Amino acid sequence: MFNFKSKHPNIDIKTGFYNRCFFDLRLGEERRRSERSGLPFSLLIMDISELVDLSEQHPHLNLLQMKKAISTMVQENCRSIDIKSWYSDTSLKILLPETSMKNAHIISEKLHENFNNGFRSMFSIKNTIDIKKNMMITSFPEIMNNSKSSSSSKTGGINKSETTSAFMSDSDCKTSSILRMKWEPLNQTNITWPLYSDLLKGHDFPNFEKWIKRSIDIIGALVGIIIFSPVMLVIAILIKITSCGPILFRQERMGFLGKTFTFLKFRSMYTDCSEDRHKEYVTKLIKNTLGTADDASECKPVYKMNDDPRVTPFGHFLRKSSLDELPQLINVLKGEMSLVGPRPPIPYEVEKYENWHFRRVLEVKPGITGLWQVEGRSSTTFNQMVRLDIAYVNNFSLWLDLKILFKTIWVVFTGKGAY
Repeated sequence: MFNFKSKHPNIDIKTGFYNRCFFDLRLGEERRRSERSGLPFSLLIMDISELVDLSEQHPHLNLLQMKKAISTMVQENCRSIDIKSWYSDTSLKILLPETSMKNAHIISEKLHENFNNGFRSMFSIKNTIDIKKNMMITSFPEIMNNSKSSSSSKTGGINKSETTSAFMSDSDCKTSSILRMKWEPLNQTNITWPLYSDLLKGHDFPNFEKWIKRSIDIIGALVGIIIFSPVMLVIAILIKITSCGPILFRQERMGFLGKTFTFLKFRSMYTDCSEDRHKEYVTKLIKNTLGTADDASECKPVYKMNDDPRVTPFGHFLRKSSLDELPQLINVLKGEMSLVGPRPPIPYEVEKYENWHFRRVLEVKPGITGLWQVEGRSSTTFNQMVRLDIAYVNNFSLWLDLKILFKTIWVVFTGKGAY
């Protein structure tokens, strides 16, 4: 039950609109429910910043009055289970549980018609703002399924042009104030971010703890580079002596909110190797079909291939000792990774994900080590790994990070679960 006497209630009694924090809380809950059930939900975002210009052109118009009229029309055209919020002074968000994108478009059409008719009758003006041009609709898990087919693009995640065209016309994409205002400042490479606004606002970890975590990352990465610089120099020389090719292996990986970055490792494989075998292996791993009769394997499925012919003899040592991971300290310094977090996946792995698997990719910054590495490492199944990563996200604390870092030293020293 809501405490309406509180100074900061969840809901505005007069309009029936919820505050921003409560909206983000419900958004996160709805996303997790949909991940498990597969039932869709949609998010409708409308920008009314053009009404500010309209109020300046028509002195008799008051922005507060227009927002009140919009609130009334939204209330009349939405269900009681829909969550409405004035997310900012000029941004309206509506969370539509169990609503596909197709049905969300029906709701948007009703709003568009009522919006225009209402403004004509209430304020005696013919031309207001084009609600379609200023509206964004995105649906979960539909948008995630679309990302699987477009994650091979150079931008990673969801292709911007392809995805926006799913719910906007070309002209709308060019003029949409939502994209113009929100997209560029966030510097995101995919359109999924509105579905994860609760994470962008810092609700995943407390801001103070996030600041300390980032400070630990920077200090730890700098200390690690200084301490291991002689070791890294020797490794670089041995890589050049034992095989042809570059010292560092660079690969596109997916990080926080699906944003891609260049992942660094010491090269442990021969150059010009095909990824086909690894793609096939990963597909079977995620679908839990490894170790079946047709695989001719009696071993428990592992996250890494333990008989990968692409790996050089010296590369086997690097992988076994985890020394091939040292260049990722540079990724940590750049802010692309953390010392502790889930391992960043390759885009073609994400194409095979089930909806609930996405949480390990999108909800936290990836790390060099994590709960999976110290609890199971390569000897766990894929689903077990995802559950460990989600457990880390749900139970994050600085103390947990420190425990994982110290456990990592022991795991690396013993070589437990390494291949």
